Amino acid sequence: MLSFRSVFRAFTATLGLAAALAAAAQPYPSRLITFVVPFAAGAAPDVFVRTIARDIAREAGVPTIVENRPGAGAILAAQTVARAAPDGYTVLVTGNVAFTGNPHVYKKLGYDPVKDFTPVTTLARGPMYLYVNPQKVPATSIAELLQLIRKEPNKYSFGYTSITSRLPAEVLQQSSGVKMLGVPYRSGASATPDLLSGQIDMLFTDFSAWTFVNSGKLRAIGVTDLKRSPYAPTLATFEEAGVKGMDIGFWLAAYLPADAPAPVVARLHQLLSKASQAPELKASHQALGTVEFVMPVSEFARFQAREHAAWGRIIHEAGIVPE
Repeated sequence: MLSFRSVFRAFTATLGLAAALAAAAQPYPSRLITFVVPFAAGAAPDVFVRTIARDIAREAGVPTIVENRPGAGAILAAQTVARAAPDGYTVLVTGNVAFTGNPHVYKKLGYDPVKDFTPVTTLARGPMYLYVNPQKVPATSIAELLQLIRKEPNKYSFGYTSITSRLPAEVLQQSSGVKMLGVPYRSGASATPDLLSGQIDMLFTDFSAWTFVNSGKLRAIGVTDLKRSPYAPTLATFEEAGVKGMDIGFWLAAYLPADAPAPVVARLHQLLSKASQAPELKASHQALGTVEFVMPVSEFARFQAREHAAWGRIIHEAGIVPE
């Protein structure tokens, strides 16, 4: 006997297919496109997506809006798009956490990262930066920071908003034999003020917090990449400091619901690819510490599969178990 959930999914899939077929009868896009994001309004990734959405609106001649659904490690945004019609008018733009991290740390996601989505393209990629409150953490380098933490295990705390910002801290502890206290936050917008006020001691996040380094309110300690950031060339990498396994960055990408028509996917990829080269996006890239990262539709699914496997291995080695 079919369960209610199975019947409901079949019904909604039928409706979605009908909507997709109806949309296919018209040139795409011909009406409002909604970009659903897991970022808080005004955050650097949100500004990035809004810049792209504006460029697509100009290019395609249709209105676009950005719908913010922050929290729960991008799960809410992903669920919203997974349930939408696959007609190209509801687009998920998210960090890789929704597809490479969450499946390894949550027993129940409410969405399938492969079956419920049509990958369109990656858009940008960048590393994470470790920031500390200089009033609470006197260290000025990775080596000094590790020395401090070793002297007083579990004294220093780190904030995290998702597995993307938690994983570097966990790997740092595992690889260096140090112990810190993890403090979960809903978003970077709530974690950063606590870092500035000294409620937490450190935070791995993107380049957007660098403005507080310039003002002296925060200190940057290291970057999670194999090479130095072009936006902070004097900042050492963890690899340079002898800390292995810290090549943990993030990427932003666009998805449609499952079963989106190939012509719609191709046209959206074209629009996103062109928008990614817009001069206006340069400021957003600098705010995030990212670079342009667009790949063909045919390569994206394979890239995601490799990243999913790599993140799973790192998460397992860090001792993080699904909740």
